[in-house]
Amino acid sequence: MDSEDECGPSTPRKSKTKAERRKQRYREAWGKNPEYKNWLCRDPVTEEKAKCKVCNVSFVLDLSNVKRHDKSESHIKNMKIVSFSSQRNLSSFLIKEDHLTSVDKLVHVAEIKFAGFLAEHNISFKAMDHLQDVIKQSFPDSKIAEKMQMKRTKCTAIMKNVIVRCHKTELANALKSVKFSVLTDESTDIASVKTSCVVVRYFDSASNKIVSKFWNLNNIYDDANSGKMNQGATSENLFEGIINSISEFDIPLENCVGFASDGCNVMMGSRNSVMTRFKERCPGIIVLKCVCHSLHLCASEACKYLPRSCEELARSIYNYFGASAKRQAELKEFQM
Repeated sequence: MDSEDECGPSTPRKSKTKAERRKQRYREAWGKNPEYKNWLCRDPVTEEKAKCKVCNVSFVLDLSNVKRHDKSESHIKNMKIVSFSSQRNLSSFLIKEDHLTSVDKLVHVAEIKFAGFLAEHNISFKAMDHLQDVIKQSFPDSKIAEKMQMKRTKCTAIMKNVIVRCHKTELANALKSVKFSVLTDESTDIASVKTSCVVVRYFDSASNKIVSKFWNLNNIYDDANSGKMNQGATSENLFEGIINSISEFDIPLENCVGFASDGCNVMMGSRNSVMTRFKERCPGIIVLKCVCHSLHLCASEACKYLPRSCEELARSIYNYFGASAKRQAELKEFQM
């Protein structure tokens, strides 16, 4: 008799397949755990899975799976990237004026002064990439130099968004209460961007003298306006660019009493020019052509009645000395 008959049928072993395992649901306590709260969350598709916000992957809910994912190489690498980039809200980077200390305000003043210094002396903003380190090393005991964080990108942003806006706002407020003239000229250089410079001239009560200040640099071929770009540098586009820049700051056109530019037909033509459009919008305006262009025309006309040998003599003297350093040195020795 075999053992089965003697002892009876053996009890079969219980096998627990994956389908028979009890399905777990996401526990809020796991998300509050200091080890997992920065990356573990509930899967939005199903409650039976968890999701890693950093790796953007989902896995079956099980504490062992959570621990296994926490120790995986890819997760550790992604966590380092997240901690380095410091994913904070944009508002956390903005410091309110009330929370600024006296040192922070002095740092902002110093950064604005450095940006203005570079612009006034026509120094490249790239110089700030090295100048900042020089300042910190030269003044190690200064808290202002220690907190300064400004290189070319920030220097450019300060110039565009702080200095330029404040200067133009002050200038616009001044033009609202005084009479002024508009001076303009187009760029003649060979470049992909064609611009028109606008300068305003008015009496400044603060300095008690007449001043000329830069107002705007209009882009003639504006990419945002395809119709304007196709028309080109017409009198209509040039005039609208000037008027729009003035009207943008609510400056009354009645205060514009003068207009000056070069004498080309687009600017000073008797019909359909910038000058005629100014006269229509600003009755009584005084128009003046460029003095330099006018003097050049007068001089050219006067030279027609002089012997050609005079002009050739002046040109020959310059050509003889202009391109020769040796001849210039001999002339200098002769003069001494």
